Amino acid sequence: MFIQTEAMPDAARLKFLPGREVLADGTLTLHDKAQAAQSPLAERLFAIPGVAAVSLGKDFITITRAGGDWQRLKPAILGVIMEHFMSGAPVLRKEVPASSIAPGTDPEVAGHIKDALRQVIDPELGYNIVDLGLVYDVVASGGTVRVIMTTTTPGCPATNYLKSGAGEAASGVPGVELVDVQLTYEPRWSPEMMSADAKAHFGIG
Repeated sequence: MFIQTEAMPDAARLKFLPGREVLADGTLTLHDKAQAAQSPLAERLFAIPGVAAVSLGKDFITITRAGGDWQRLKPAILGVIMEHFMSGAPVLRKEVPASSIAPGTDPEVAGHIKDALRQVIDPELGYNIVDLGLVYDVVASGGTVRVIMTTTTPGCPATNYLKSGAGEAASGVPGVELVDVQLTYEPRWSPEMMSADAKAHFGIG
């Protein structure tokens, strides 16, 4: 088993990529040993002196260190991750409810993400997806972002293009590690959802 590591802008954090699925969906960030009780993997990682936080994502594990240096910590962390996956033990002891993944929103980060999403233009209408009212919600917390969006009509031929564009735009915002773009048609989109600027552009009173 080969585990890659990836440096992060914050020198106190390091990303580990085990080359296999860690979580099926979302990101779970654990800040102490008590929270880590729901994950056998996180429990073992917190047993390593110097580990301050553990974030589990779809295909990565991000470690935040409280002290020491990576030269000392990395071998111990790599050993724990390798032993865990080789043993076949579950990452979580029980299903973690979606409400515990990325609880709360950082309004500043969410604002930056919405600004970035304005770069995504609906090819049919020629206007950005935020002011068209296609972005229903942005949840940003701990490096994880969930974008809940829609399209003007179900089965829109540009659906994949818009989802991909939203994911790429949000991923480009500093500090964002994982983006989950969710498509919904509840409620159905209507022109009334457009911003005032968009309505003026399209001549909607």
